[in-house]
Amino acid sequence: MHDIDLSSRIGQLRHLAASFEALRSQVHDLSVAPGPTALRSLSPMFHTAQGLAARLTTQVSELSASPYTTVAGSQESLDALCSAIGSASLASCGLAHALARNPLDGTGFGGPTEHEARFREARHAEAVPVMAEHLQDAVGQLALCATVCHYVATGMSKDLVPASTTTARRNTSPELSDTQYKALGALAKGGASMETKGRGSARVAVPDGIRVTIATFQSLDKRGLVHLDTSVPLFHGRAITVTADGNRALAHRRSTTPAAAVPAPAAPAAMPARGPLR
Repeated sequence: MHDIDLSSRIGQLRHLAASFEALRSQVHDLSVAPGPTALRSLSPMFHTAQGLAARLTTQVSELSASPYTTVAGSQESLDALCSAIGSASLASCGLAHALARNPLDGTGFGGPTEHEARFREARHAEAVPVMAEHLQDAVGQLALCATVCHYVATGMSKDLVPASTTTARRNTSPELSDTQYKALGALAKGGASMETKGRGSARVAVPDGIRVTIATFQSLDKRGLVHLDTSVPLFHGRAITVTADGNRALAHRRSTTPAAAVPAPAAPAAMPARGPLR
């Protein structure tokens, strides 16, 4: 076991999370055009994915041989990072399969034929949906890698905060936007989870249907207001709960939000004056 700068590792994990997310966006926004154009676009993405998987593997190797292993919860964090290595490899594999199915233009044995253009068009048309499926797989795996790296980095940063600082933070309410408060309130009702739908990217599922984006969830997680159970695979659905700090933030919000003014009851209409009885 050797000493390492955990604060530096936290920064590197967050940088990895941002790199995975950036690559996810590039692959997601890629318009598949088979041939040399796709080769020029996919090749650097494939190399980047391999590099990110290697960097993540290095992080896990060094963390597993460091004093971090004595911290409560480090086992779950290391397990999550190991699963992310597999996801990074699958993302690289998806890009490799897309490259493998990309038809390049050349001349076959016997030389060109009068139907060469039609054959090339047919090969391209056949390749488009297959390549798109492989790329979609890569997008989902890259999103998972970004989420895991961010989550573990956030957990490690909480482990390094002194108890006195943590107590001081609990006495103050975090500054949240209305959207973040709405999402936090929806998650506090229980039953929320992070999951993947089919071959898509990770998403937050809330029982009452309120939309909580991954970015909003990560902003709440960074403040220590929510907890994601990483002990189960993402495709099984990882439970999301609101922490004690999150409940305090909601209680503070309710106590400082002015109640809606209740309109005063209308005054009764004046009775018309009556004349003398006859």
